[in-house]
Amino acid sequence: MTKQFIRRWFGIVFLTLLLCLPLLTNSYTQYILNLVLVYVVISIGLNFLLGYAGQFGFAHAALMGIGAYTTALLVTRLGMSFWLALPAAGLLTTLIGSVGAIPALRMNRTYLGLVTIAFAELVTWVLVHWKSVTLGTDGISLKAPEFFGYSLKGDQPVYYLLLPLTVCLYLLARWIVASRIGRSLVAIRENEIVAQCNGINLARTKGLAFALSAFYAGIGGGMYALTLGFIVPESFMMFQLIIHYSLIVIGGLSSIFGSVLGAIVLTALPEILRDFQALQEIIYGLLLMVFVVFMPDGLTGLAKRFGILPEEILVRDVSRLKSRSEGKASGASVAARTPI
Repeated sequence: MTKQFIRRWFGIVFLTLLLCLPLLTNSYTQYILNLVLVYVVISIGLNFLLGYAGQFGFAHAALMGIGAYTTALLVTRLGMSFWLALPAAGLLTTLIGSVGAIPALRMNRTYLGLVTIAFAELVTWVLVHWKSVTLGTDGISLKAPEFFGYSLKGDQPVYYLLLPLTVCLYLLARWIVASRIGRSLVAIRENEIVAQCNGINLARTKGLAFALSAFYAGIGGGMYALTLGFIVPESFMMFQLIIHYSLIVIGGLSSIFGSVLGAIVLTALPEILRDFQALQEIIYGLLLMVFVVFMPDGLTGLAKRFGILPEEILVRDVSRLKSRSEGKASGASVAARTPI
């Protein structure tokens, strides 16, 4: 009864708190809260690819950069409305990220990781050297969007723009995970042969995993550009990727709510380590090792103990898939041994 009460009211109380936070914070704290919302979207996208589908990809920061630059360039260079530029950035990033599914079908996880690293370096090189478009290391600014003639300039108006967008993307991710798509992703992660035995199309499902991950990265990149108001290629290099992986490992792999927890902790951590700038990457690496070895479920594991997270349906479904496929495999084996 207590767990059901917590699950029922936790979301309502948490959302109410989010709506009231701008009234209780200063401008800098508000900026940090905006970054939390951005990284919630970013980490959900990477969780689709790595946590649920089990596909190693190291181009998430580059895809975030593509989304950020597409949004900024469409608004600044072409004069497009931000409300059109952001979904356009998401669609373009989805198209580019979906190409990653092609090598995923032909390579094992190690070589796939190397290919995505090469792609990420290529994107960074283009952002730096294609100065006629991206302005290179000079960076590009993004003006505040307008809503019915009202300029959303400042951290507080931007927050109320990002919050409903983040909530909608979070609920969409929860629906995807609970649907047949989510079960298919987990089945592929656990055992591709088992997944095929149960009628799951590997090519289509992997492609969908890369597409979902890229879409969230692109939208998150556009949100990031809006939050900062000014972006440079250095913002989307290797350290950004380390942050992304830390988000889902510390928050919890295969958990949408874990992406929220990871974003909250990892966005606040640089403020705690502000006096140790040179040691930030080392501390991130140590945290990753500690959580991988001692807390593989991340902060999500702690949330489960208090009954905040719903029961993990996907694990049961995959177990059913395994037992069903084993039955099919044994039947096929008997048929193969039976003389005609």
